[in-house]
Order: sequence, then structure tokens, then C-alpha cells
Amino acid sequence: MNLRKSKLFSGLLVTVSLVLLMGLLAACGGNNNKNKQEPAAAGSGNNEQSNERVTIQFAGWGDPSEKEVFTKLIEAFQSKNPNIKVDYLHIPSGDYVGKMNTILAGGNAPDVFYVPDGDFGRWVSQGLLLPIDEYVKNSNIDLDDMWESGLARYRYDGASNGQGNLYGLPKDIGPTVLYYNKDLFAKMSVPFPDADSPMGMEKLLETAKKLTVVENGKTVQYGMGPIWWEGFAYGNGGKFLSDDKREFIGNSQETIDALQFAADLTNVHGVVPSSAALKDLNDGEMFKTGKLAMMITGRWMVPEFRKLSFDWDVAPLPTKEWGGTSGSVGLSIYSKSKNVEAAYKLVEYLGGPEGQKEQSLMGFSIPSFMSMANTDVFLQPGQKPEHAEVFIKAAEVQVAGPWTNLPNAKWYDMLAQGLAPMWEGKKTADQLLNDLKPKIDAAIKEGNPALFK
Repeated sequence: MNLRKSKLFSGLLVTVSLVLLMGLLAACGGNNNKNKQEPAAAGSGNNEQSNERVTIQFAGWGDPSEKEVFTKLIEAFQSKNPNIKVDYLHIPSGDYVGKMNTILAGGNAPDVFYVPDGDFGRWVSQGLLLPIDEYVKNSNIDLDDMWESGLARYRYDGASNGQGNLYGLPKDIGPTVLYYNKDLFAKMSVPFPDADSPMGMEKLLETAKKLTVVENGKTVQYGMGPIWWEGFAYGNGGKFLSDDKREFIGNSQETIDALQFAADLTNVHGVVPSSAALKDLNDGEMFKTGKLAMMITGRWMVPEFRKLSFDWDVAPLPTKEWGGTSGSVGLSIYSKSKNVEAAYKLVEYLGGPEGQKEQSLMGFSIPSFMSMANTDVFLQPGQKPEHAEVFIKAAEVQVAGPWTNLPNAKWYDMLAQGLAPMWEGKKTADQLLNDLKPKIDAAIKEGNPALFK
């Protein structure tokens, strides 16, 4: 699942099919049952205190393989909890956030649903999510064994994300790494990237140049795919917000240098395809067809890449030091759910050891539990990638993307959109980031007033 793209879903228009979806939700009645439980009653997820059968709704997205896994998980959950019936509402990923926004506004949302980390701040600040701290205390979830950067992005203190009460458990955590085509490297006599140490910016440029092929004035093979600029800035010592999150500091020299280098890979050196070159084939398709030697993405691509005919592996992000950003999707409970105990049992099951194990065995996610990540459940020896441990190190050091830092992310949208002239080679990073600073500072203050009280 490409978590990084989830932020783009928010602007989708609602179609007529949404009306049908709303009708379906109302008909299923997931929030119309009347046996709300108290937090102190939450247990291990295996025993329902009441004999009354309840129905809860669960909404998420995912490709057919993920849908299949979650269908099986829900069946297993129901067998362990015979008094709870789960209606699984699968929404296409491209429609998910737009449809959930409307469903939440209508006041009759599923009891449990996926929360993209980029939308968490907006939904929690609107009072749409339920704090689950007391439920977790009385359950079998070991928070000390979970990736802190995964948990933190589902915390909220009333003003800022990252601290305070817990409003969800991570369904997954998705650090980004460098994938590379080993056959192309071998064919062109280029040494493989080191699995233990990031190659750094200059080495990246040198390697990408060697792997870029131009024939008759046209590039037929690119050395490197598009740079995921947020993580690239972090991995090279840059930042976007001050520690108190009240000020934009993305015009620091470290951030300017990292972003300018990333833009120059396309506009000056020609080793990364432009947006025009990616119009017909995205970076994933180019990689699969042997037209791209290296690319940045997450663990979710592993099942698909295992079908490829050529050899490939993973390495750290090509930055100055281990770093970067990870994505995540959370499992949260609707604040108006009438079946909170049953809803938490499902969250606990899917976000707990059993649910995490099944997702990890598919190959597309890293377990939320550190102890499980260091076992064959995740490492899967004998299957690609050879250096799966790179994902574990990345999960240890990478942080939540800047889109998760504040409840109102308008400032981030302004930044991402404002960088377009730099990617097109029309303006420098220095010019853009300094011009954007006062506008972004104003957006931070206007959109997050509780932060300034």
C-alpha cells in the first residue's frame, strides 16, 4: 500500500455512488446498536461480557491480496468472538479519504476504520476519533514493543500531534528504502549499494550517471527514480518545522541544499526522469520493465516485485546518514460508536500480534512489534529482498512525514505545491523556500491556533 499517496486523496469530489454507500452504512446499522461498553471492561479480545450479539462495521482499503487477508482475519476474529459480527466495508484507495470525509460529516461512520497518518490530525481535532488509552492498558498490547514513531503519530494533546492521548494503533509502519535492479548493476559493472551504510548524495549522483543510458539523444534507461524529497531532506540534516512546531524552518541551508540537489538530478544531470517522462510509465512500472535502475519506495512493493524475472535488493536511502520518513495507516474507533468494547477488540486483534503476523507473512508490511520484525515472520529468508534487515533499521530511525506534524496541514500543502517551479527548473530552492517562509508561518498560525495559546 502506497501510504505516501494517501494525502492526495483528500481533495477528491464525492460522486453519486457515495449516496449509495451512505445508504449501505445506514442499512447495516453498525452504530445503531445500544450496548455501549465502558473502557474498564475491555479485555483480551477473546471474551464478550454480554451474550447479546452485536454488529460493528470496519472500513479500509487495499489491493485484492490485502482485502483477502483482512477478510480471513475478520473471519478468525469472529470465530474467537462469536458475539461480534463484523461488516467489512472495502473502499477503493483512490476514493477512501474523500468518502470517509463525507461519511464522518454525516455522523454515521463505521465503528473501526483506517486512518491515514496524514488525515489523523484533522479527524482527531474534529472530535471524530476515540481515545483508547484505558482500553490498551487492559488489553494484551505491549506498547513498549511497538515502534515509537508509529505510535506517536496517533497521539494528540489538543493542540499538536505526536504527544498526548492515543487515538489508534498502527496497522503498519512503512519506512522508505532504496530498491535497485541487481541485474542492471552487474551488467554495467557498477558495485551494489552497501546494505549497512547510506551512499550519500555525491555517490548517488556518480552511481546514477553510470546507470543512465542515452541513445540517439533519448534517455532509454534512468539511473535513479524520483526523490521522495521530505525524507531526503531529513536524511541530509534538514528540517521543516521548529521543535515547538510553531515556525517553518525549511529555508535552512541543509534543507535548501538537499532539495536543490534532488531537483538537479533531473534538470541538470538527467539521471532522474522528469514528470513528463513519467507520464506514460510511473517509477514502479519503469523499474519493473528494466528502464530504471534504482527507486525509492516502501515494503508494500515487495509482493509485486517478487514476481519480477530479474534480481533485485534493497539498501538504505541514498542520504548523508540513516534517516528519512516513514508512512503509516492507523486503526481507530469512531467517537460516536455505540459498540466501543467490541470495536476495540477488533482494533486490538488487527493491530495486535496475530493480525500483524498475518500481514507481515504476505510480505507487504513491517510488523508494528519490534520483536516480531526481527524474526523469520518478517525477514523471510530465502525470499527477496536479501537484505530485509534494511527495513528494520529504517523503521528505527525514520520519522513521521511533515504532513503528520500538525492537525491542520495546510502549511504542508502550501509547501508541496510551492516547490513545483523548483522541480521544473524554473526557480532555485533558495528562492522558493525563502519566499514561502512568511506565507507558511502564517498558515501554521492560522490553521493551528491552539498551538499558540
